[in-house]
Amino acid sequence: MAHDQHRPPSDTGAPGAGRPHRASAPPPRRRGAPPALLAVAALGAVTLAAAACGSSSPSATTAAGGAGAASAAGSVAPTAAPSDTVKVVTTAQFGKVLVNSSGMALYTYGPDHGGTVSACTGACIEAWPALTVAAGASPHAGPGVGGTLATARQPGGQLQVTYDGHLLYTFLSDASPGQVTGNGVAGFSVATVASASPGPASPATTAPTSTTAPTSSGGYQY
Repeated sequence: MAHDQHRPPSDTGAPGAGRPHRASAPPPRRRGAPPALLAVAALGAVTLAAAACGSSSPSATTAAGGAGAASAAGSVAPTAAPSDTVKVVTTAQFGKVLVNSSGMALYTYGPDHGGTVSACTGACIEAWPALTVAAGASPHAGPGVGGTLATARQPGGQLQVTYDGHLLYTFLSDASPGQVTGNGVAGFSVATVASASPGPASPATTAPTSTTAPTSSGGYQY
């Protein structure tokens, strides 16, 4: 048959025969790290560097603080010496007399008999206030005091100062430092250096209960 002789050859050859040839694709190119990832890495490096610097700062700060503390400690002023609880003044009439920190004369009371509990109560203690110190404190002797200062706790809790075992008092009628108006009044005697001798002896049962106006001689009666 004529038509069969003019047919183009059939595609029966090897695979790909007669087909257009495709060029092979080049291998994929390796891309660099994204900008965001680079930024994160840079931030991490900065953080690590800051941490390394910070780890060395405390020691320097501590050293500086220690030096400052030492400097501050060296500049602290010394503690002031306690004021004298009992001092000495010289009088023309009684010689060296014991006085309190304000310079007011101190007295002893005969009916105390050298005991540690005051026999001066009520109106007596109002006219002859006891010399006391704060709880936990100790009396401080000024120059020339001599004898021994101590304290005796009274029923009301006050710590009354003693001198060589004798309780000490002041007198409200003494108007100025160094004045002595209570010697020999109502059983009281002015306290002198290294003596603090008690006033006139009185019966132990005699205790002040009330007060009256001064007598014509200026003494007090209890």
